[in-house]
Amino acid sequence: MVAAEPITDIDTTAADMLEDLDEELNAKGISLVFAEMKTPVRTKIDRYKLTRTIDPAHFYPTVEDAVGAFHPRRGT
Repeated sequence: MVAAEPITDIDTTAADMLEDLDEELNAKGISLVFAEMKTPVRTKIDRYKLTRTIDPAHFYPTVEDAVGAFHPRRGT
């Protein structure tokens, strides 16, 4: 999980790197999840079409929500 609150911008280089990272993690059965992402940053995620690989359901308003969404599935 990425606690994304400190992220203020994403450029094309960062978008490419996120796409590559998500594809690599997906191939290993790992989900890339974001919490507390600012609306302008999320808008850029959509503009760069990163939700082709990053599941749109993997964006959470708080860290607690993100942990709670995966806690029951992982049994931890």
